[in-house]
Amino acid sequence: MNVTRRDLLGLAALGAGSLALSACQSGDKGAQTGNVTAQASLAPGDGYSKDDSGRSTTYQAKGHELLTGLGSFETICQPRAAQGRVEQLTYQTHSYVWEEANPGQEFLVSKVINVWLPADYDASRTYDVLYLMHGTGHEGAGYWLTDEEDCHGTQTRGLLDGMVEDGLIKDVIVACPSYYSFPVGEEPADVLAYHQADPHADDWPRLFWKELRESVIPLVESTYPTHTAGDVSDAGLAASRDHRAFAGLSRGSMTSVNSAMMHCLDLFGWIGSYSGIWADFDEFRGILEGQYAELPVRYWYNGNGSKDFSLQNHEEFRDNVLGQMGDRFADGQNYCWVSFPGGTHDYDCWALDLYNSLLAFF
Repeated sequence: MNVTRRDLLGLAALGAGSLALSACQSGDKGAQTGNVTAQASLAPGDGYSKDDSGRSTTYQAKGHELLTGLGSFETICQPRAAQGRVEQLTYQTHSYVWEEANPGQEFLVSKVINVWLPADYDASRTYDVLYLMHGTGHEGAGYWLTDEEDCHGTQTRGLLDGMVEDGLIKDVIVACPSYYSFPVGEEPADVLAYHQADPHADDWPRLFWKELRESVIPLVESTYPTHTAGDVSDAGLAASRDHRAFAGLSRGSMTSVNSAMMHCLDLFGWIGSYSGIWADFDEFRGILEGQYAELPVRYWYNGNGSKDFSLQNHEEFRDNVLGQMGDRFADGQNYCWVSFPGGTHDYDCWALDLYNSLLAFF
């Protein structure tokens, strides 16, 4: 799958320039959001419905049905009166990709993490954390939360503010790092052209776990009041794994499996994979049934559009997981597969994924 993976994700970078975003519109804050309706709690039998294949087709969490209709996008992204804020953390880390490609050499890089704090943020409270990753060719740590070119901060912040205002999430912060770690002088002049033939395309998601464990999580959770209570040692982070989630889109989704699940499952209880997996299933299964055998995944959210080029890859991995790892993942219990009819490899689907994930997490 390596060649196909790189080729297809190259096409995604090409398509990013043609993205047409719908403007987020204001609406009645008391109205239903999209197709969210009151439902029973997530539970086998009454928490979801199945088609003839036995696969779940709708899911509920926190008394609401997970969104599947693209028409919900504009509604959930509308600006709200009470707005959170975005802060930026800086840190230094190794470029593990460059060091692997150049044995014996050390490459240190300076990077940033964008962190969203809710409007009612209070340093005396304790917060869960969602680590949220971008995809191929996107503007790194800024993609989800800032208003830089080709980023979607206005929409994402509206979505998060709305979920707080509607009482759907509480005491959650969102941290957005980047897996790109270009040493000084190696930054691509033409980002889009570079990513069409990035020789390290699959290495960024594969090796990000080192930076995630050693730099990203300790920095975020020593800066903000999280469930570590200030203890960001390996033991302290492991003890608070049920209050930490990782999710990402496209190659960020690849990161959710290749780094978060296969190397950091002792630190994460909740996972979100949006648009593709691109991982070796046998290796994945061996790790989860080996060193992480005693660590439950509280919930693994999976979302993809019916017209997304990554759909086949994602479906194949899903079928392997549900078919061969039924003791770890049960559809409708700690696993879900949400399909967006007509959805492509685009932000309107990923915004719905984010909304659904936060309904299901924590």
